[in-house]
Amino acid sequence: MSTNTGLTETELIAQMQCGDMAAFDAIYHLYFHAVYGNILRLTHDPAATDDIIQEVFIRLWEKKETLDVLRPLGNWLFVVSYNRSMNYLRDRQREKLAPEQLATTLTAAENEWQITEAQLQLIEEAIGQLPPQRKRVFTLCKIQGKTYAEAAETLNISRYTVKEHITKANDFIREYARMHPDKAFQIGIPLLAYLAATS
Repeated sequence: MSTNTGLTETELIAQMQCGDMAAFDAIYHLYFHAVYGNILRLTHDPAATDDIIQEVFIRLWEKKETLDVLRPLGNWLFVVSYNRSMNYLRDRQREKLAPEQLATTLTAAENEWQITEAQLQLIEEAIGQLPPQRKRVFTLCKIQGKTYAEAAETLNISRYTVKEHITKANDFIREYARMHPDKAFQIGIPLLAYLAATS
């Protein structure tokens, strides 16, 4: 992906990994809108969304050295923001439980980054099976947060064609999740189903 800095996303990640705050800021501005929208769709709480998005980008800076520069950063941000949002929703639900119920509530013991890696592989596997143009449309709208109009302009296609690609991609991903329940749910949350359901 080319950015308004003139650098590719891969170049920005590489510079960020060397401690370049300007590269981090460019990535922040590139993805803020999409990540914010995904979090808000889950939490329905603007104040919580503000807190979560800051946590996500702080985590990005802390984990910058572990990023694979050849992997789309949007996928990583989507997964981490999804996990943080689900943690917030679970914590809010636990607060409503009586103390004796809370004491018996099971919590996940998996390592956070093993889960994130499994989710990334899952998303990439599903998206990777889409036809090339459908994959481009889906990535622009779902991962990068572009509107249908913006995606249509970027790809020089009609808004109707964008909508058709998204509908077919959603149908495929829902079917993928249904046909691979072990993959979609072994990490504890139906991430693919959420990805396909968001508009």
